[in-house]
Amino acid sequence: MSCVTLSLRASSRGGVRTEIQGKNHSWVIDEPKAFGGEDTAPSPVEMLLGSLAGCISAAGHLIAQEMGICLKALDISIDGDINSQVFLGKGDGGRAGFRQIRVSLTADADWTPSQREGWLRQVKSRCPVMDNLTFPTGVEIDFA
Repeated sequence: MSCVTLSLRASSRGGVRTEIQGKNHSWVIDEPKAFGGEDTAPSPVEMLLGSLAGCISAAGHLIAQEMGICLKALDISIDGDINSQVFLGKGDGGRAGFRQIRVSLTADADWTPSQREGWLRQVKSRCPVMDNLTFPTGVEIDFA
């Protein structure tokens, strides 16, 4: 089994706006004003949904190519239900994360119904973000 470690660094100074540096890219995450941010960038949970969309797209195009299918376009809509009151410390003690995520796909592709079904099955099983959202992943936090 081949494993690769991905690393990034993040920092925030005087607010919830967080600057993130990956290997070759940097980006910003912020919160809406209602959650203490300045709304200058997507929120962490929006980034999570966006990561799922990007991963489905990347996996979908790769798998279509492997299957010899011409995938001309792939449109992804994602909705997630979250109780923001838990984040604010006012919740009912329920989950802070998404309770349900719904993904809707439309595609322009030259495939049979059987190929489409096989493609979707592979996308679901090979997308790392989908895997991390579907199955528990250990998270260790070390406070230095």
